[in-house]
Amino acid sequence: MSGLKSALELSLERSDKLAPELKSQKKLTKKQKQEIAEIRNEYAAKIADRDVMFQEKMRKLPEQIPPDEVEAVKAELEKQFRADKKALEDEMEKEVARSRKN
Repeated sequence: MSGLKSALELSLERSDKLAPELKSQKKLTKKQKQEIAEIRNEYAAKIADRDVMFQEKMRKLPEQIPPDEVEAVKAELEKQFRADKKALEDEMEKEVARSRKN
């Protein structure tokens, strides 16, 4: 029976095979963890701010443009919001990666 492995052991072996680069990463210091948390909080606030502005634009849209153009403009605003959010998330990940290296 000692030859049997637990589900945890099997899972850890699989994760090592799937993402060996994770195993080679160094442990983060307390300072790095704090920096990363601050970066993530900062970008979460930026994204939330953009979301609030986006929702406000969407709410005012029917008052500002002709009804037949509302759907097209909504789609364009949504596309722009998604692009902005993605850009902020990418920027955040770059800063997190920089913090991990230091």
